Amino acid sequence: MTSYQLLILIAMKLNNTTPVPNIFFDSLMADLSSSSIRVYLKIIRNTLGWRDENGYPKKRDWISHSQFSKVGLSNRSVTNALDELIEKKLIFLTDFSGNLLSTAKQRKQAQRIFYSITNNFENNALTNAKTDKTKAQNLRPTKEISIPKYNANERMPDQIRMRQIIQEESQKQARRDNWS
Repeated sequence: MTSYQLLILIAMKLNNTTPVPNIFFDSLMADLSSSSIRVYLKIIRNTLGWRDENGYPKKRDWISHSQFSKVGLSNRSVTNALDELIEKKLIFLTDFSGNLLSTAKQRKQAQRIFYSITNNFENNALTNAKTDKTKAQNLRPTKEISIPKYNANERMPDQIRMRQIIQEESQKQARRDNWS
């Protein structure tokens, strides 16, 4: 194994990090208030930042209103930020049974509120970016490579993993070559 291959292997496993969708930084963040950004990142941390025993991120998480105080916002600021994020369709809130909680009144009546990020915001951002050439350039679609799943107690053979890494890197380079 070359040092380059080892470096790639180390970079692929980023511990103690939370993945934030690139489109948030490339397109959406500029249109949000600072309170909304803080609340959105807290929701990302509590959902995508946590993995189950199979390595999958949470789809939704119960977050008490007081937990948002950790991001330095008042209750009113949190409520306004939630309204903004819901309006822009970046998040959705549900009760325990999965019923949507779109308004502040519905949220106030719910015992527990579960927060989720939407999966369709990439399409909305791509549509909005068609008129803006700089945003459209940054929003190139990417395709995830399907990798066979291994159980926690199974070890993926080194040859298979190295082949996957080399294939992924060549696909990334091909995409980069097509950007210009």
